[in-house]
Formats: sequence, structure tokens, C-alpha cells
Amino acid sequence: MSELTLDQVDLLDHDLFAEREPWDVFELLRREAPVYWHEGPEDGDGFWNVTRYDDVVYVLKNARLFSSEANGAAQVEWMEPDVLEARRNFMETDPPRHTAWRRQFARSFTPRAVAEYTDFLRDLTARMLDDAVGRDEVEFVHDIARVIPIRALGHMLGVPDQHLGRLVELGDRMIIDTDPEIAHILAGSPEAEAFKYQPFGSEAAAELCALGRPLIEDRQRCPREDVLSILANMEIDGRALSQVELDNNFALFVVAGNETTRQGMALGLLQLIENPWAMAALRDDPSLFPTGIDELIRLASPVWHFRRTATEDTELRGVQIRNGERVVVWFAAACRDPEVFPEPDRMILTRKRDEHTAFGRGGPHFCLGAHLARLEIAIMMEELVKRVDSVELLASPRRLRSNFTNGLKELRVRLIPRAPAN
Repeated sequence: MSELTLDQVDLLDHDLFAEREPWDVFELLRREAPVYWHEGPEDGDGFWNVTRYDDVVYVLKNARLFSSEANGAAQVEWMEPDVLEARRNFMETDPPRHTAWRRQFARSFTPRAVAEYTDFLRDLTARMLDDAVGRDEVEFVHDIARVIPIRALGHMLGVPDQHLGRLVELGDRMIIDTDPEIAHILAGSPEAEAFKYQPFGSEAAAELCALGRPLIEDRQRCPREDVLSILANMEIDGRALSQVELDNNFALFVVAGNETTRQGMALGLLQLIENPWAMAALRDDPSLFPTGIDELIRLASPVWHFRRTATEDTELRGVQIRNGERVVVWFAAACRDPEVFPEPDRMILTRKRDEHTAFGRGGPHFCLGAHLARLEIAIMMEELVKRVDSVELLASPRRLRSNFTNGLKELRVRLIPRAPAN
């Protein structure tokens, strides 16, 4: 097999990410072109790619120089200004506007606030695992990892349980809009043009917003102690939110609070399958959990990238970047930078905690739900190792066709129970 070269790199090829996790591609970029110009599908439509840990962190922390507001944050492709404005959520704002948004939600996502969900999450996780352990087959992504984050999100938002199944389906169709097994209309197709002004440019958005609006209206009439009440009644710059802002940010909460945590669980379990010694180590020495969970999250890296736009001419690692050019920071590549993580592909349960970029790293856009996601994944793994002696992989995992979400759509396993203690 010939050695991979830079002229073969195609980070817009979703099939590449469906086939495997392309760590060899990112190793090549970190080594030979850590700030790499990638041509787009049209002339003049290229973008910069940043894959070294220190550079990714630098971009994330410098929101003035690398903007989320100028042309969006969650997609590589350029958006027309009117499309961006129609779809903008608070993730696609810069300080001080972003700070004003984030401040109002922040108290609901502090470690202390999130800790209040511990008993709920542990009870839910225990019941699901008790039902799954010992069965001939469990499709872990759908049967377990898909359910827990949306139940937690519903609990936090205050969304009734009867809506949660539909919310997760619609959220998947919005965020995984490049996989024909999930999206009804693929991103970039001629049919998608009709939905470009909808949240995330998705055909699923209208139905999701229609489901959310009565819930928001109810919170405007009768506020409660939940995140949806904060969204429904908040003011920015002294004014109430418009319907577009309510729709866009409701959609953001649905997708952001669900898919990445699900994939953290699924990819984390796959890491334990590939490193069976780690399950025994965590069971035998619970003190390994704080650093061990972060190591699972680092190796999983459920988000491949986010996007920024340069606001002035600048330089990164000696490379000239012009005002208005797109800069894509590859979170997952930074998580395996050997300059920061020696033996980056090896699981080391005692690595220093919370050094990775899976949730971003510092800066104004650090993942708002990071504490909740970490808690959900930690409880899953804690409850799993109590009950399970080993996990048998029954079929090759099936990956999402997406260069944005690193994840699985199918993980068929057998959870083999521990023998009863004598």
C-alpha cells in the first residue's frame, strides 16, 4: 500500500469518515502541514485546517481574531449572510453577545447544578443495564447510548417524556444530514435548497420547532425551574427573543445535548472492548475513574471539528491567513497530538485530567454541557463495570457518514455478566 500524501487528503469526503477514523490523515497533517490549505468544491472556496493541539487551543481562545459569528461555527461550507442570520443560534455569536447569552444558562450547567441529576442518571442507567446484561444481543447505540442523554436533556429542559423519542429522531436528521440512512434529504442536494433558511438547514427543523413552540409558550405563561423556561423568558440587549431565535436555540439544545454524549458512550465502550484490561482496571481501582473517564472521552472525541473565520490578516505557525478566510479546528486531531499526549493512540487511564480538546479547550465557546456529558458517561461506565465481566463484539461497528460527528450508528454487542460473588 502506497504511503498517504498531502495531495490525497480530502476532508470533505464523508465516506472517508464512514469507513474508519482517519487518524493516519491527521497524523500526516500534524507532521507535514499543521496549518493546511484545503481546496473547496468550487474555485476559491478553500479553507485552512488546524490540527496541532497548541494551535487549536490558540484559535479557540482568540474569539476576536477567529470569529464564530462572522460565518457560522458548525459547518465548513460558506453560508450566504441571509442564510446565516436565519439560522443563527447563540453558538454562532462572539463576545460580548455570546457572553450575554451564555451567562443566562450557565448556572444550570455548573458542576454543582449538574450533580443534582446524579441519582436520576444512576437509576436510569442501572435499570437499562440490568435489562441489557446477559441478553444474546444488545445494539448499544440505539438501545442504551441513544436513550440516556435524551432522557437527561428532557429532564433538564422540562420536556415531557412522550416527546423525547421524536425529538431525538428529528435531532439526528438535523445534525447527521450527510448520512442517507438518517437524513431524509441530504445536505448539499438540490432538494436541500428549499430548507436552507431552517435551523441547521434541515428538512426536520420545521417539525422539531412545531413540537417545541407549545412548550416554550407554556413556559412564557407559567415559568418553571428548567432550562426551557430560561430560554422562553430571557432577554438580550433589553429585548425578548424573536420566534426565530427561540426556534434556532431550541434546536441547538436538542442536538448539542444528545448526539455527542451518545457517541461518547458508544465510542467509549468500543475503546473498552479494544482494551479489555481497562474494564478490569476500573473495576478493581475506582480511583482511576476521574482520569480514566477523561481518557475515554479523549480517545472517543465525538466532534471532529468546528469552524471559525479570520477577522483580520494574521499568522499561525508561520502561515499567512487572510481576513475572511475560514479556519477549521480539528478537535479530534488535537486530542491525539503526540506533543501533548505521549503515545496518543494508547489508553493511559492515569493521564492528567481534562487536558483534551473533545469539549473545546478554554475560550468563550467551551462546551456548556461538558460537566453533564462527563457525568453521564462516568455513571454509564461505573454502572457497566459493576455488572459486566466483558463485552463481546458481535459485528463490525457501523459508522456515521459525517465529517462533523465522529460516531457509530450501530454497535452490536453481548454484555457478559460478572459471576455472582461467593
